Amino acid sequence: MNTLKRKGKLILLLITLSILLMACGSEEPELVQNGQLALGTYSQISVYAPTTSKGEKAIEAAFTQVTTIENTLSTSIENSDVSQINLNAGTAPVQVDEMTLDVIHAGLDYYSITKGTFNIGLGSLIELWGIGQDWQKVPTDEEIQEAKQHIDLSNIEISEKEVFITDPHMLMDLGGIAKGYAVDEAVGILRSNGIESGFVNFGGDVYALGNKSDGTPWRIGIQNPEIGESGVIARMGLTDKAIVTSGDYERYFVENDVRYHHIIDPETGYPSTNEISSVTIISDKSMDADVLSTAIFILGLEKGLDLIESLEEIQGVIVTKDRSVYISSGIKNEVEMLDSNFSIVN
Repeated sequence: MNTLKRKGKLILLLITLSILLMACGSEEPELVQNGQLALGTYSQISVYAPTTSKGEKAIEAAFTQVTTIENTLSTSIENSDVSQINLNAGTAPVQVDEMTLDVIHAGLDYYSITKGTFNIGLGSLIELWGIGQDWQKVPTDEEIQEAKQHIDLSNIEISEKEVFITDPHMLMDLGGIAKGYAVDEAVGILRSNGIESGFVNFGGDVYALGNKSDGTPWRIGIQNPEIGESGVIARMGLTDKAIVTSGDYERYFVENDVRYHHIIDPETGYPSTNEISSVTIISDKSMDADVLSTAIFILGLEKGLDLIESLEEIQGVIVTKDRSVYISSGIKNEVEMLDSNFSIVN
């Protein structure tokens, strides 16, 4: 009788333990979110984690790395590598972090890929226009032509861990690539901390990590690029992909009834003028999407589409000023239009 009681108690204990283990295994992951100002914009990370503390730890580690990136690559932080390179232009080489070298080398590669439309030596023109700064203004044509004399990337010399700009009037600016690089680094840290599902948004540079907690892709919208509009014109599902949009509606100022946006064409020295309103790039790496969305905006519709189709693992959506939408061949069946004022034409 005692043996039967003991067996009954053992069975009850085993059943109880099994139920507890099943309950633990079926717990919904915790949604953990945090945001802060970084890289000159509001940056947010959302993750699904086994516990709140694990999610918070992963996000904190990611933002710590983002702060390091900003302190290293920013042009507005006095002791950053890039600021020191610019300060010593024409004078002396500067020893820099391995991260800085990696991003500079990537920028130089992108110059060739984008047929010169992406240029990390554009700092003199960016500074001259000052778009988004207190001194923003339309420069004279003479000032623009003078600044254009100092954007030649052959003036950047790299030797082991040192970088030297031989032209004393040239300024390096990694703003068109650093944010994408930071997103990629943040995603890598989240993964190394065991995060399999999350969403990173650094001022519009977005990465969809894994699927949502319910197993479905993240649904990402493409913003209406018209001034004064805030709705979404299309959306698509993404898993382990970066998506970045560049448009002439993002940062601009108006002078004498003319709108001047922040995307500078290196060839003219002026904000790019063509039929495009926005370019959205989908890729495996945010750095690729960051660079290419800007470069393709400058290239224009035909050359931009050709470049997208020529690159592996790169897809894109181009919206023109007449509300036409052009979608690259790899995602034509994945984009869902939401605004009937815009239509797919290719």
